[in-house]
Order: sequence, then C-alpha cells, then structure tokens
Amino acid sequence: MAFRIETVWTEDDDIALALSGGIDSMVLYHLLTNEYKHTYKSLTVLHVNHNVRSASQDEAAYIEKMTEKDGVRCETAVLNFSTGFSQEKGRVKRYEFFEQVLKQLGISYLLMGHHADDQHETVLQQLLTGRHLYGNLGIPEMNDRGAYTIVRPLSHVTKEMIQIYSNQHQVVYFEDASNAGDDYTRNYVRHHVIPPVKEAPELDVSQLEKVRQDINELSDFAYAYAEKFTGSYERELSRKDYQTHSPVIRRYILSAFLKQSDIHLGRRGLEALDSLLLSKTSQGVYRTRDAVIHVEYDRIYIGKQQEETVQQYLSIEDNGEFIYNDYHVTVQLPSSELPLTLRQKADGDKVSLKNTGTKKVSRLFIDKKIPAAERQKMPVAVNSHGIIIAVGTIYNIIEPSENRLLKITKEFNDDNSK
Repeated sequence: MAFRIETVWTEDDDIALALSGGIDSMVLYHLLTNEYKHTYKSLTVLHVNHNVRSASQDEAAYIEKMTEKDGVRCETAVLNFSTGFSQEKGRVKRYEFFEQVLKQLGISYLLMGHHADDQHETVLQQLLTGRHLYGNLGIPEMNDRGAYTIVRPLSHVTKEMIQIYSNQHQVVYFEDASNAGDDYTRNYVRHHVIPPVKEAPELDVSQLEKVRQDINELSDFAYAYAEKFTGSYERELSRKDYQTHSPVIRRYILSAFLKQSDIHLGRRGLEALDSLLLSKTSQGVYRTRDAVIHVEYDRIYIGKQQEETVQQYLSIEDNGEFIYNDYHVTVQLPSSELPLTLRQKADGDKVSLKNTGTKKVSRLFIDKKIPAAERQKMPVAVNSHGIIIAVGTIYNIIEPSENRLLKITKEFNDDNSK
C-alpha cells in the first residue's frame, strides 16, 4: 500500500528525523530515503538511547550502521537517569539533545513519526484525564518552536497503513516491550478504549480528529478574547469585571493573566483559584511554586513567592528622617513624646477618633480597604506615653506646627502598593 505524506519543507532545506527505531519512524525514514528523497537538500537522523532497556544498545548500533550504508548523517545520544527514569524526564532530555544538534547544524525542520492513531489516543487521553485546555487538544501537525519547526508528515496515516507499508517494503523496526503493558495511561487507552470503538459499526474513531479541530479553533478564539481582556489592565485584574464572565472564559482569562508572569496552572489549580475569586472573601492569597496571587477587594495581582522581610520594630530617640518598610517618616516632636516607637499592628490596638470615641486599628484597616500585605508593613506610631498617634498614611492625630510634626508617606510606589 502506498500513501502520500505532506512535505512542508523544500528541496533546498536541510531536515532532521527523530528516529526511535519503532515501526512509525522507521517507515518514515524509508519513505524519506526512497520515494521522497528528492524533497530535501540533506537528511540528518537523531537517535536517543534512553539506556533503560538492554536491547537499546543493539538498536542504536543497527541504526548507525543503516544510516552509514545509506549515506545519511546520524547523531546519537545516550541518556543517564541517576534519579530514576520517567516518561517526562525522557522527553525533556530528548528535546534538549534535539535542540542542541539542530542549532549546531542550522536545521529548521524536525520530523517525527506520529500518526493518526497516535492522534486519536492522545485526544481520548486528554479528554478523559481533564487535560484538554487552551488549544492543545491532540498533537499538532506542525509546531513552531522558534528556532525550528516540528513536522509530523504521518498525521493522517493510520497505523494499519504503516504496518502494510512495512510488510511490503520489508522495513526493519524494533518493538519496545513496555508498549505491551498498561503501566502508562496512553497504553491503557490504546489497548482497552480504542479497540472496542473501532469494532462498533456505529462508531467512527476518526471523528476524534474533527473534535480536535473544532475544540482547538474555539479555544483559540476564547484565548484571543482572554488576552485582549487581560491586556486592558496593567499587570493586574479587576475582580468585579472578571466575575462577569462564564466559567470556561474565566479559566482562559486566568491562564492568559498568569502567562504574563510565566506561570502555568492545570485545570485543578485554575478552578481552585477561580473559587477564591468568586468567594465572598475580601482578601486572600493563592500560592504557586514561584509566585503568590493576591486577591485584595476588587484587585487581583501577582507577587513574588519570596516576600521581602518586613521590619517589625523601630525605636526613634531623636527627631529626623527615617525609613520603616516602604514608608518615609519625618519626626519633629517634643522630647517628652520620645522615644517614638514604630511597629506593626498588635491585637487590641485602638485609636482615638474626635467626638466618636475609639476604633480598633483592625477595623480602621478594613474601613480604609488596606490590603492584607500592606497591613503587615504599615507603621503604627506609639509615643512615649503608649498612645497611638499615627497609623501609616490613614490616621494621624498630630496637628502640624512649627515645633510638632509627624509625617508618614509611602517611600516606594510599586505596582503592589497602589
């Protein structure tokens, strides 16, 4: 059986093939070195020995001998996993090797052997594990990675067609024994979910490709809206405006917003953050590995995980200019009111209000809508008599005069102190 493959490269392009040794990539290699030999300038084979199977060394030796016979350049790598092998670790190290060689040789196209059955398995795996987010459903036929483009010429070719081609042309390939087990979710889908679907006359597994295309197109549309929405703000969001959107659009908005700070959350994380934003909690934080998402009344912004050390106590014995956390403090008081103590709010702190009695500082913070993070930094000024005479920029009982002044202003106006 003969079949056609899509060639997006030209006869003037140098191309590379990720050759694992399995039937898919070996059939693609056979096609490239025979029927499609005229479509490119040069071919480089990239082979990775993950060094976790005893047969890997023999397979690598065969590939090196085969490519040498065909006059094809072959670059190989042997990987080591001192902390144990995993599919993700293997993928990361493979791509590191690919990118290194592609950059060194100036190759713009990297070909891979994924086929239509791989596509169906991936779509089902993503749908059934909740990983279908933001235009990434399935495997893209082409993937622009900046310095190079990944191309999958067999995307519309079925596994059955590949097997028939292999038999007709006597293509040698190697089976990975791990593919026969169900240790990986993908294998379970391949062995137990796809076969019954193919056997049912009223079902058509190829419809999954249309599902992939439709969902990805809708996803791209939604993400474009989310980027436009987040772009109308400067590194923060309006909680009120965010809440006006539907659940699915809110997830896209959060994803686009977090991406600005190179933060990526899965569906579970996005839903947890969304719950916080929809709750009646006026202030809260959501922590990721690298950052803290702050929720302060109508404001949503991202801060650093490693928060700056907050100064807790400063004793001022003489008049002058001082810095306490992000506050600039000017002191000009009679000696009878010194030393002046600057400290954080303490439980039970109260201030006197003219003609109305007293108010707790905690209540004052709430009334003035002071963010929780700012409450930890704001100085509470206590004179030598134990009386609170000022609280940051929101309370001050000192009437400025020639001999008496206590002025507290924000020293720094960063994005998190608006």
